[in-house]
Amino acid sequence: MGKNVTRWRVGDRVAPIFYQNWIAGPYREAYGPAALGGGDADGVLADLITVPEASLVRIPDELSVEEAATLPCAALTAWQALVVRGRVAAGDTLLVQGTGGVALFGLQIASALGARTIVLSSSDEKRERAEALGAFATVNYRATPDWDVAVRKLTDGLGVSHILELGGPDTFDRSLRALAAGGRIAQIGVFTGFGPRSNLIRLQQINGTIDGVNVGSAEQFEAMNAFLVAHRIKPVIDRSFAFDEAEAAYDELASGRHFGKLVIRF
Repeated sequence: MGKNVTRWRVGDRVAPIFYQNWIAGPYREAYGPAALGGGDADGVLADLITVPEASLVRIPDELSVEEAATLPCAALTAWQALVVRGRVAAGDTLLVQGTGGVALFGLQIASALGARTIVLSSSDEKRERAEALGAFATVNYRATPDWDVAVRKLTDGLGVSHILELGGPDTFDRSLRALAAGGRIAQIGVFTGFGPRSNLIRLQQINGTIDGVNVGSAEQFEAMNAFLVAHRIKPVIDRSFAFDEAEAAYDELASGRHFGKLVIRF
């Protein structure tokens, strides 16, 4: 620990923010190079890392270290999309794509706010688990390729007010068709690639909004932690791996078999 550090003591339970210089206020492009695992900064798959004291956030006592490890990226991204930017409220409807970390945190946060969430998944077993976690409806997108039609039927023809867009070009047009008038799409993932989006005239026709969502600040991280504790939200961890099993963990991530987060222990 640096001799000038005043905020922390040896033994404190902390987690780093993704953008080490984004402490508060709106995002600035200058924060990008200091992103953990991107730009000029190394990631956290290491025995020891060095970060500025201001870029650390205290871990809630109610969460284990493994649970807290899921928060800086996946949880904070969902928080930014739904609370900071989306202002989700009771009575709203949300569509999430898949059952990975961001999707399930989105489901849990939205449920705590009183919103109803529809989950897309290609696995009926995962759909059942999502419903047990609070989803009011699920759709198997493999069995129902026109899932946008199914989503509109589930919302009395109106569409959903919020979408966590995690798929990318192959899902974007259907997301637009599933979006309600005045609704908001949080653009987060690009699982199907980086190709162009299309049919943006549809966005104009329904007076919709697209938000680019990029994790969050230390200040937002602290607010999210307080919310998670107040609503007794626990991260969903599918499986934990030892440090020397890191390659297997990444293989599991690439397979898409997991439900929630994968964690690597030290």
